[in-house]
Amino acid sequence: MADSLPTGRLDNCLSSLAFFSVESVGPVAVCTLDKPPANTLDEDLYADIDRLVMGLELSADVRAAVVASAHPSIFVAGADIKRMASYDFRPGATGRKVDLVHATFRRLERVRVPTVAAITGHALGGGCELALACDFRVMAEGDARIGLPEIGLGIIPGGGGTQRLPRLVGRARAADLLMLGTRLSAADAERIGLVSAASATPEAALAEAVALAERLARMPAPGLRLIKRCLNEGVDGDLDRGLSIERDAVVEALGQPEAREGIAAFVERRPARFHE
Repeated sequence: MADSLPTGRLDNCLSSLAFFSVESVGPVAVCTLDKPPANTLDEDLYADIDRLVMGLELSADVRAAVVASAHPSIFVAGADIKRMASYDFRPGATGRKVDLVHATFRRLERVRVPTVAAITGHALGGGCELALACDFRVMAEGDARIGLPEIGLGIIPGGGGTQRLPRLVGRARAADLLMLGTRLSAADAERIGLVSAASATPEAALAEAVALAERLARMPAPGLRLIKRCLNEGVDGDLDRGLSIERDAVVEALGQPEAREGIAAFVERRPARFHE
């Protein structure tokens, strides 16, 4: 990886990160999760994700981010099932746990920069849901599997999987994954649109994820931010509400310097210079 991100940018937020290391590849922040033994999701990791999102929001130099794993066989393992056996199963307690997961992944989904999940190992349960909260997913072929197998435990996904998955792949395919607990290879996940690309090896998947993030980082940042707003807030409602959100975003986009540069570059038949 390239040098660490500039002092005074992400450092204040990243100094307290327990499980993520962040390195820069130009304007791309590569955020690598290392929480042995399996990157399990719990309250401590949710807090770390919040701090990471805050750092990405505050850094003017970061224009895209990759979420990766330091563990070759696992992207994120989801909740610790052994710990789950000792949960307080009263509705108030379980409801608070679900609220925490929903709020954390919603913040990740809404972070101002585009995000790419580099899935180089299993992404099951909460790991799949974390990946779904990213804008793009690149997955390694081989033994890695992605899916939402919670039904096999007599429970259902609790990190947005029942909602984000059908919006991404359609109701019928989502029903297969959710109701049968089907686990997909990278090639099958790419075929149904669950992942953006399948790469031959974990190393290739990470490289492709970074390359995709670099392409995104070259795009005008206000436009990307506004497109994310339209996708995150407009697709879930009816068409009239979505069009209203789009209208406001178009007006805001046209008021940005990047719009004037892009239009001028087209008229003058030259490449646009969005980040100079």
